[in-house]
Amino acid sequence: MKATGKLLNTAYKSLVKPRSQWDTLSSAFGTVVSILSSQRDRDKFVDTVNKGIINPSILGQADMGLFITLALHHDLNNDLFKKNGFSIEEFMEGAEPALENFQEVLYSLDRQILPDFVKELDVITEAIEDTKVENNETQVEKSSALRTLEKLQHIEKTVKQQADWKKEAEEQPDSLYGQLYSMVSEQLLEACRLQFVSSVVNCYFNQIPRMAYTLGSGEIQSIALLSARAHEVLPENNEEEEEEEKQTEKLQRDPDVMVDVSLTQGIEKKYPIAAQIEVIYSIAQKFQRKNVKESHGNDDAPLEDSKDANDSTDEKITLETSWVAIFEGILNDGTDNTDSLRWKLIENRPAWEFPEIDLPSIR
Repeated sequence: MKATGKLLNTAYKSLVKPRSQWDTLSSAFGTVVSILSSQRDRDKFVDTVNKGIINPSILGQADMGLFITLALHHDLNNDLFKKNGFSIEEFMEGAEPALENFQEVLYSLDRQILPDFVKELDVITEAIEDTKVENNETQVEKSSALRTLEKLQHIEKTVKQQADWKKEAEEQPDSLYGQLYSMVSEQLLEACRLQFVSSVVNCYFNQIPRMAYTLGSGEIQSIALLSARAHEVLPENNEEEEEEEKQTEKLQRDPDVMVDVSLTQGIEKKYPIAAQIEVIYSIAQKFQRKNVKESHGNDDAPLEDSKDANDSTDEKITLETSWVAIFEGILNDGTDNTDSLRWKLIENRPAWEFPEIDLPSIR
């Protein structure tokens, strides 16, 4: 349990190396060889497709769709999955509500912190507009270039001072910050924060309407398994381990020292087994275009239910977008304990490899 917690709560580094094109081609080739040489493997592939675990109709829309489909079958037969009692069917059943909840919590947090952040931007703007310098006992407005530079400096300072989401999550585990952090890696949490800040700043200073999410409107339309891999997590050698290995090698090379090689070679270290599951999902959500400067007119009123005159002409629109979500978890913490499995969402990105489907735009 301790090993699992340590692995999942460090400044996140992917436990399983990201898949390369070569990995996909290699796994696909393995599937071709197996189904051509074994009726049992052919039946197993067909059964996996019939159960919906592999969805060729969706995967086939991707670049290299055929290879991705074949590679997925090969990787699902990894012995590490079997030995640790992993069920991909159970995972997929839980992935859909988990992703809906992730989207809901993320947008709820966005709505909660938006008004205060916009107020901070208002203060910056007003302070810069009112700033003047004395020149020969005369108040002269600063040049446009200098004011722009000052504005950028104030914006940078405000962005840096914007709430540390991780700190807020640790101090308030039951808050929306805490709920989000319990689902995602530290890196993804920071990516969400930076996306929020850049989106609001861009819309605020360029006077661009921002998409306001209608709470509770998100519903996943489809979800399909994209890849499933499992690997041992090999720890980085520390100084003590390196010194111990050096001493062992030195003793083995010394002809005057007798070493029982059978004992040194018979000790097998057990390492944690990590799994990385990749899915593509489409989600339909309702939005309303809204000026961010109006977001704090009534802090207690939901954005989409605001009674401002400008809102009455803005219809809610339903957008269906497609994303690739990557989960990681520990199947076995190295102590043969398979009851401590906990998944973290480490990435949630647009499904770039599916050119024919609707991709999300920057909010």
